[in-house]
Amino acid sequence: MIDKLSIRWFYGLGFVFLTILLAAIYFDLLFIVILPLIPVFIWLLLYKTKDLLMFTVFAVPLSIPVSDVGGGLGMSFPTEPIIILVFIGLMLMLLNGYTFKNRFLFSVLSLIIGLDLFWNLIAAIYSSMPFVSFKFVLSRFWYIMIFYFLFSNIFTDIKNIKRFIWLLAISIFLLASYTIYEHSKGSFTRGFAYAAMQPFLPDHGMYGALVAFIIPPLFVFAVWGFQLKVRQGLRILAFFMVAFLTLAVILSFTRAAWISLIGSAALIVAILLRIRFWNILLGLGVLLSIYFILQTDIQTQLSRNKQGSDDDIEEHVSSITNVSTDPSNLERLNRWRCAYRMYLERPVTGWGPGTYVFQYAPFQVSSELTIISTHSGDLGNVHSEFLRPLCESGLPGALIWVFLVFYSIYLGFRVFRNGESNEVRFLALALVSGLVTYFIHGLLNNYSEFDKLAVPMWGFLSALVALNTFTYSHDLEKV
Repeated sequence: MIDKLSIRWFYGLGFVFLTILLAAIYFDLLFIVILPLIPVFIWLLLYKTKDLLMFTVFAVPLSIPVSDVGGGLGMSFPTEPIIILVFIGLMLMLLNGYTFKNRFLFSVLSLIIGLDLFWNLIAAIYSSMPFVSFKFVLSRFWYIMIFYFLFSNIFTDIKNIKRFIWLLAISIFLLASYTIYEHSKGSFTRGFAYAAMQPFLPDHGMYGALVAFIIPPLFVFAVWGFQLKVRQGLRILAFFMVAFLTLAVILSFTRAAWISLIGSAALIVAILLRIRFWNILLGLGVLLSIYFILQTDIQTQLSRNKQGSDDDIEEHVSSITNVSTDPSNLERLNRWRCAYRMYLERPVTGWGPGTYVFQYAPFQVSSELTIISTHSGDLGNVHSEFLRPLCESGLPGALIWVFLVFYSIYLGFRVFRNGESNEVRFLALALVSGLVTYFIHGLLNNYSEFDKLAVPMWGFLSALVALNTFTYSHDLEKV
C-alpha cells in the first residue's frame, strides 16, 4: 500500500510540476521553474552546508556573469545567488548562537581583515557615491564572511583544504580547456585571446590571473606530493595540469600573469632555501631605493623600448617595459596617475569604495590620454589592487591592504618553518605561492571584487590561517 501511494505521489507531483513548467514557458515566466529548487536549496543549506559550499567553489570559475539583472546590479550565475543566500543563512545562524573558533577569530590576519572591513565602512559613510560604496562593502563582507570565516570551521579538517584546492583546479582546468578550444578557432592569435574565455569571464586579464593562481599549488602537489600525502595518480594528474595550464597562461597573452608566475617561483625558492621573510623585505627596500635614486636613468632606458603588443610571444614579452608607445601600458599609467590625483584631493577617507570608475574621468590630463582612454569608465578599473584603496578609502585603507598582503606572505614563511608536519608545511607553501601570484598581479590589475578571484583569495587566506591555528592529526587519510 505504501509503495503504491509513493508511486502515485511521485507521478502526481511530476504531473503538477510539468504542468507548471509548460505554463511558465507559455506565459514567459521562466523564473517559476526555479521555485521547486528552493526547498532543495534550503535542505542543502541546513544539512549539507559543506557540500553546498564546496560545490560553489567548483562552480565559481565556470559561473557566467550577467552585467544587469535589474537596477544596474550585475551577478554571476549560479554562484552569486547561492553566496547571497548562504550569507543570509549564516547571519541567521550567528544570531542563533553559531560561532567561529576563537583562536581563528582573534588571529592577527583576522583582525587585519576586520579592520579593513571597518575602514571601508567608514569610507563608505563619507563616500562621494554612498549607494555604490555600500554595495561594494556589502559584497566584500559576504565574501569574507563565507569564504574566510565560515570556511575556517570547515578547514579544521586538513582534507577539506586539499579538496578546496582540487575543486578549484579541476574547474579552472575545464575553463582553460574551453578557452583554448575557442582560441584555436582564431589560430591562437592575440586578438582572439582577448575574448576566447567568454562568456565565463569578461576579459583575458581576469582569466590569466585566475589560471596563474592555481598553477603554483598544483606544482607543489606534483613535486612534493609525497610530503602532502597525495596519491601517485593525483601527483601525475597535477603534473599534467601544471603543463596544460602553463600553456593556457602563455596563450592568454596576459603579461601580468606571466610576471606573477615568475614572482611565485622566486618565492617558492626563497622559502625552500629558508631565507627569512625580513631579509626579503630588506631586499625589496634596497631595490626600491635604487629605483628612486636612478629613476631618471631607468625611465630614459625604458623610453627607448618601442615594442608594442604582438602576436609573437617573444615580442609580446618585450612590450612589458614599453611605456612610451604601447597603448595598454600607457593607459595603465594614465589610470594610476588619476588615482594618485584623486588621493591628493581626498587623502583620508577617499572617494568611497567602488567609486573610482565613476569619478576618475575629470582627473585625466589631455597629454596623458591614449587611443583607448575613455571618459565613461567602461574599459576597466584603476588597474591596481594597491592604488584602488588609496583613492577609494584613503591612505589608511591602502596601508591596511599593504599590511594584509605582507602579513599573509609572512604567515606562509612562518607556517612552512614551524609547521607541525611536512603535510602542513608544504600545504602552506602551496597556499602562499598561489596567493602571491594574485598579489603580484594586483600591482597591475584589480579583480578582488569579482567572485572569480575573491573566492580563491579569501579561501586560501582562511586555509593559511587555519594551518597556523589548528592542530592536525599526523595520520590523516590520503586524498
